[in-house]
Amino acid sequence: MGKRLFLLLIISFIGIINTPSILMATDAVEAENPVFNAVETVPLPEPEPEPVSPAVQYAAPAAGYVTTPVAPQITNYTVTVYSGTIVADNLSYYDIYKTNKLVYGHNSYNLLGNLVNRYVGETITITEGGVAQTYRVSDVVLYEKTSDGYLNHDRTLMGRVMRTAMGHSVALMTCAGTSYGNGDASHRLVVYADAI
Repeated sequence: MGKRLFLLLIISFIGIINTPSILMATDAVEAENPVFNAVETVPLPEPEPEPVSPAVQYAAPAAGYVTTPVAPQITNYTVTVYSGTIVADNLSYYDIYKTNKLVYGHNSYNLLGNLVNRYVGETITITEGGVAQTYRVSDVVLYEKTSDGYLNHDRTLMGRVMRTAMGHSVALMTCAGTSYGNGDASHRLVVYADAI
């Protein structure tokens, strides 16, 4: 056994002397078939735009009436004249009137002319006595002013709109349809709104 151990040590010693590189450390790394720029650059995906939730909910317009929603904005109407009954003749082109729950006036640009642009879900304000109240439009209705002078041939409809706003907080009304001149027209546009 001693001879075998001695021979094993001698053979190992000769091997170390003949190939010293086995025991040496190196700072260089040799790679087989080096590939440069092997890292692939992948661009990040574009962020998806956040969905825009509309500030309003659009509803179908009343039969016979077409609405065109506009950009959400707060529209203000300022009541300047209060009366116990509806002022039907000689309405001023400078005033917006209020009787009970009915706000009304000419459809000129400086008064209620933009009521035609109101739509369900829109926020508006009505200022009375310097105090602004915010409302949300609940319904938009076009009534025919019939030859008997009533709305839709119903002699009680105008009174109900004025007193109850058909269950809403307020009704805004102006002329619409074919103009007859002298501040009269074939229809009445009524926008119903509820205080918020």
